[in-house]
Amino acid sequence: MALRVPQAGGPQLFKEGYKNLQGLEEVILRNIAATKEMSEITRTSFGPQGRNKMVVNHLGKLIVTSDAATIIRELEVVHPAAKLLVMASQQQEAEAGDGTNT
Repeated sequence: MALRVPQAGGPQLFKEGYKNLQGLEEVILRNIAATKEMSEITRTSFGPQGRNKMVVNHLGKLIVTSDAATIIRELEVVHPAAKLLVMASQQQEAEAGDGTNT
């Protein structure tokens, strides 16, 4: 007797544009790509010669900073793995106040 795995709901369940991924390998590759993209965004703000980034948030406010926690906090992240990085950075900033770039 085999267990039946429920399928994801149809178009009425998800917002337009969302995809249902099949297979563990594809999901892992998407998670790696999302975290790699987050690192690419903040990479140039590292070190003593780190450059500032200009970020325009959802309210239209311009923020110029080299702090990675501020940069990723102002981004509208929707990917679950990338959201986990944002939450980890915010918790690191709340607990230690430093080291959020790494």
